[in-house]
Amino acid sequence: MAVELGRSQSIAPHPGVSVRSRIYGLGGVYAKTLRDSRRAFLIAAGLLGGIMLAVGAAIPLDYPTQAARDEMAKLATDLGAVAQGIAGKPVNVGTLGGYMQWKYGPVLLWVAAIWSILALSGTLAAETRRGSLEFVAVSPFGRRRIAAEKLAAHLTAMVAALVVLAFASWLVGAVFGKLPGDAVPPPAAIGFALWVGLMAMFFGGLAFALAPFLGRSAAAGIAGSVMFAGWILNGYQASVPAFRVVASLTPWSWTANHLPLAGQYDWLPLVPVAFAAAVLLAIGIEAFVRRDVGAINSIRLPGLPGAALGLRGPIGRAFAERLPLALAWGLGLGAFGFVMAAASRSFADEVAGSPDLARTFANIFPSFDIATAGGFLQLLVQLEFIVVGFAAATLVAGWASDETSGRLEMLLATPLGRRRWATRSALGAFAAIALMMAVVALAVGIGAAIAGSDAVTPMAGSITLGLYAAAVAGVGFAVGGFRTSIAAEIVALVVTATYLVDLLAPALKLPDWVHQLALTAHMGQPMVGIWDAGGMVACLVFAVGGLAIGAWAMGRRDVAS
Repeated sequence: MAVELGRSQSIAPHPGVSVRSRIYGLGGVYAKTLRDSRRAFLIAAGLLGGIMLAVGAAIPLDYPTQAARDEMAKLATDLGAVAQGIAGKPVNVGTLGGYMQWKYGPVLLWVAAIWSILALSGTLAAETRRGSLEFVAVSPFGRRRIAAEKLAAHLTAMVAALVVLAFASWLVGAVFGKLPGDAVPPPAAIGFALWVGLMAMFFGGLAFALAPFLGRSAAAGIAGSVMFAGWILNGYQASVPAFRVVASLTPWSWTANHLPLAGQYDWLPLVPVAFAAAVLLAIGIEAFVRRDVGAINSIRLPGLPGAALGLRGPIGRAFAERLPLALAWGLGLGAFGFVMAAASRSFADEVAGSPDLARTFANIFPSFDIATAGGFLQLLVQLEFIVVGFAAATLVAGWASDETSGRLEMLLATPLGRRRWATRSALGAFAAIALMMAVVALAVGIGAAIAGSDAVTPMAGSITLGLYAAAVAGVGFAVGGFRTSIAAEIVALVVTATYLVDLLAPALKLPDWVHQLALTAHMGQPMVGIWDAGGMVACLVFAVGGLAIGAWAMGRRDVAS
């Protein structure tokens, strides 16, 4: 057989990636990650800018005169150490910027930090679990470059969201400021956004550093717990001296005097926050480079009975898989409830020692006694609703992961139908929610007993938190029946929208029917024994109806591959 020798045919050059394609997310890890996070960025930026604008519009309506502002400032100053541990340090709260810094500064930080924690804990771990990262790792991109570009994409999105926040902060003072001192100068707006961003990256960096070792759920849970625990410890270190040593290790304590919207600047402590965040992010990159893809160390738990290990069918398996996350949320919420209930006696003593303060609270909350643990907790129940809502979103994400990770195809190879999987796996998630709230109720009861208050009423009131979590989880199951990949995102969006409607509708004096759209507006005052039967029934309808819709829809479509 003859072989013809000659010049080999030239290989056509590989076509380059156009600028348009790179912007769309093709041609690089950075661009693809930035494109994949576009919905999360829009939600986060919308929340940061939207809350700032909505609150800025509401404050001049509620406090239109200088006399009203002075009264508000006096109330904030007279709250005492225990109440200020929750509300924060009041500085120039008689101004528009000072009031926003005092009451809504931590809320805006939590929005940015929760986004950063969820994004950075899963940016590598989630793709590892799906198996897609192994294909990227064998490409010409090195593992350090993969991690660095994914991190750079999140930093880009965070900076863009902070620009929105800074502009909204300045715009609030320019448009809604009516009294002297209401203007928010550019340095104040930038300083506030910088504080929010650096704090968010610190806690997100903690999750990023832990994820290669512990996995996404454990890393996010630990970072979130450190964030909320640090806030509580810093707030109460003045009234509880035992907290001071631990509180001094948190960035909450380092930046306690940096209140730019209130006109108080302390730039130097931002440097150690930025340095600590950079170190944590570097640890996360190096841990990803030096460890095997997908190799994590599970946190060892005490031995569990077979029912809790998932050995009793689909419900037991789903419950066992949600159990660590439910316990983490339950212990975190329970710790918060315990501290608040135990502090109710000190708060009551402060109120009793100030007749003006007692009269003010009686006018604002005429239907319950804030001197009890239940009454004190009812002041905080709005925050608890949004936290349990996000907890439900993470449990729904775990339920949906059966399909998004490709495991559902193997489960359905057994004598298990799609509707049966959807129903029984969701029942396992509901069981996890019940366990979570049992832990919270027990912690609240112990704290109330220590304070010498009625323990049974606030413990029973904790049931409403579980009903709300089950209701929003039902929404997630209904959405997941059609498309599991967006179920958890829709739950988080519903929880956030509910919180904003319940918070801003009364402040903006919107029509009552707008406020009634929020499910939390129909829960009554359960921590003091005032129940709204309509709201309880609505929660059950959402939970059961959402489960039924999800199972029906799941039986009528193909499993995503």
